[in-house]
Amino acid sequence: MNAIKELREYFEEIQHLNYIQALLGWDQEVNMQNYKSLEGRSKQVALMEKLVHRRITSKKVGSLINQAQKLDNLNIIERAMLREITREYNHAIKLPEKLVTEIAETSILASKEWREARQKSDFSIFQKILEKTVELQIEKAEKLETHPDLYSTLIDLYEPSNDPPYDWIANIFNSIKPKLIAFVKMLNSSTDIPDDSVLKKNYDPDKQFKLSSEIMKKLNFDFGYGRQDKVTHPFTTKLAPLDTRITTRTTEPFPDCITSTIHECGHALYEMGIRKELHDTLLCSGTSFGIHESQSRMWENFVGRSKEFWIYWYPTFQKYFPNNLKDCPLEEFHRAINTVQPSFIRVNADEVTYGLHIILRFEMEKDLIEGRIQVNELPEVWNNKFEEILGIVPPNDAQGVLQDVHWSGGLLGYFPTYFLGNLYAAQIYSHALKLNPNLPEDYKKGNFSNLLIYLRENIHQHGGIYKANELIRRVTGEDLNSDYFLRYIEEKFKPIYRL
Repeated sequence: MNAIKELREYFEEIQHLNYIQALLGWDQEVNMQNYKSLEGRSKQVALMEKLVHRRITSKKVGSLINQAQKLDNLNIIERAMLREITREYNHAIKLPEKLVTEIAETSILASKEWREARQKSDFSIFQKILEKTVELQIEKAEKLETHPDLYSTLIDLYEPSNDPPYDWIANIFNSIKPKLIAFVKMLNSSTDIPDDSVLKKNYDPDKQFKLSSEIMKKLNFDFGYGRQDKVTHPFTTKLAPLDTRITTRTTEPFPDCITSTIHECGHALYEMGIRKELHDTLLCSGTSFGIHESQSRMWENFVGRSKEFWIYWYPTFQKYFPNNLKDCPLEEFHRAINTVQPSFIRVNADEVTYGLHIILRFEMEKDLIEGRIQVNELPEVWNNKFEEILGIVPPNDAQGVLQDVHWSGGLLGYFPTYFLGNLYAAQIYSHALKLNPNLPEDYKKGNFSNLLIYLRENIHQHGGIYKANELIRRVTGEDLNSDYFLRYIEEKFKPIYRL
């Protein structure tokens, strides 16, 4: 057996350990939301991190990597696998075991503090453990030294880039930010702004959940290889190559349960579409968090908020909620769900203002990591920047600085990938339409298979074989280009706002 085959077998067991850890996380979010203590779970997760870290940093891995790098007959999968194993190894050997386990344990305990703080809308409850979380992430970045600046090093964990990720993303965000702000102002100058009052009625939560499951089946989510549950903050996770879980919530304004379910379904379809050859390897996932987000945002917005989608689904919605929707024509309902208006909660934001929510977090995280903002200043800075970028001030911490779970998990550097996902999605979807101009006509008939086939062939099956910049060039013929997104929102929202 040569070195690359030994590495594959060795990392297969590591993948199984990672799946067990994912199961612990899924169980915590789905079944332990109201637990008074997560101390036991934090110890379990820390132990799993320790076991994985020890296996990755073993001398055997280093030796096998050296041997594999000398092989000259590796195929494309083996080369990609060696690239990702080497990356994991180089990261792991720089991080002390104590730091790895402390980060894991702190993240579980912090999630409990965050939930309580959010429920009570009191940032002070979360402040102390968040300070520790930030300190641990700074220490992690200092030891990794992947890029010259600490924030780029953290972003690189989610969106790897040869260039310093911060510089690459900042160039994109700084260019698009004023254009988004100006576009929002232009839309809201319309004399015929959509009326979204129909969405503010009461919609039975159980019916919402049942309807969301019906839509998932139509989108080709296979419940033989996955399931759906309710949580506080929706997410998707994979517990094995053929076991993908999604979650949703029914407590937000209608139809956010539906759109967030479609969003998570997009993530799940990606995971379910990875070719069997990559199962139980480090390539058995999306190539980057931005590309992964492109799949969820594409299904949620480019499909799920399109007029054609609702031509098919609106009669079903009216059957589920006859009293609420009986006097609302399809045209007005479609306009209502595409209302563009600055709002406090990121996950409920419209397609246009969503990017501004991410840019705010991107700018704040940079300052937080580099010490220009202290943790205790976050609520005030958040509100000031929110007013500057979105023109409104959050009325409390729950609708402001505490709304997202990510910082409790130490996911500093993760947020930028959300907006990159929108940009990737626009570019990929534009290419899909060139090859398949009748896709929107498919949606009118309830046929979503042709888009899925395109995505399976061009994105999903490859898993992590290609890096994000390679994949976007392979699919569209060019690097990431934000002009596709700007063109998309202009072509979509001007007619909705009758401009």
